[in-house]
Amino acid sequence: MTETCPVCRNEMNQAFSGVILKKNKVEYFFCKTCGLLKTEKPYWLAEAYRQAIAETDTGLLQRNIANSKMVEPILHCLFKGKGKFLDVAGGYGVLTRLLRDMGFDCYSMDQYCQNLFAKAFDPDDGFRANALFAFEVLEHIENPREFLKDLFDTYSCKTIIFSTLTFSGDIPKKNWWYYAFETGQHISFYQPRTIVFLASTLGCRYYRLGPELHLMTDMRLQGFLHMVLTHRFVRKLFALSLHWKRKRMSRTWSDHLLLKSMINSGIEKQSPKP
Repeated sequence: MTETCPVCRNEMNQAFSGVILKKNKVEYFFCKTCGLLKTEKPYWLAEAYRQAIAETDTGLLQRNIANSKMVEPILHCLFKGKGKFLDVAGGYGVLTRLLRDMGFDCYSMDQYCQNLFAKAFDPDDGFRANALFAFEVLEHIENPREFLKDLFDTYSCKTIIFSTLTFSGDIPKKNWWYYAFETGQHISFYQPRTIVFLASTLGCRYYRLGPELHLMTDMRLQGFLHMVLTHRFVRKLFALSLHWKRKRMSRTWSDHLLLKSMINSGIEKQSPKP
């Protein structure tokens, strides 16, 4: 049994079988060319997404706080903190709210989940972004190459900061927690070389910023910029000094006034003008 790889278009071979949602026997396929590991066509997703946020995701808030701290120095270095940023599949809008509190003009979208914490900050039609975020998203995507191309085309952007746990070498054993058999939402698994291939097909470069943190962009990182962003310890030191400098840039109060004005005026939810 074989499948065609959605990343490199080469043949994938059957790797193993797993049981998803405690009842569905599912085949997993591996691509020797680019290193992608994926399930067969995910016919069970409607059931898996009855709840957009998996019940087992106890790390949601902790992860968003950590992500905001990691993103802060990256956005400051790449864009001096200026521009518009969009959290793709942003869930409850937690990361967007945290980044707005840091002073970034950030927005959130998620077709499967209600935006609770950044209600007025959905992207308008024609929205253009300087950078996109996709934290814990790519492992949910059946065709990552098509998904990323659509994002770049829609938002006129070729920079995306994302997280996903990668593996190298042999296919992970079936007790690897990231398979998440019990929830059925993780369907694609990557090696660093998979992401390198993905980036090249989209006219981008890939920079590995950490074990789970990745940057794909058409920008070239050189010198001090490359050192700060690709060395975790240096990035953390830079982030500590940067955090205090950016405190006065917070949008917390201005957003409060905007939302209050919208409520008093009876204006329905909309994205604010820059």
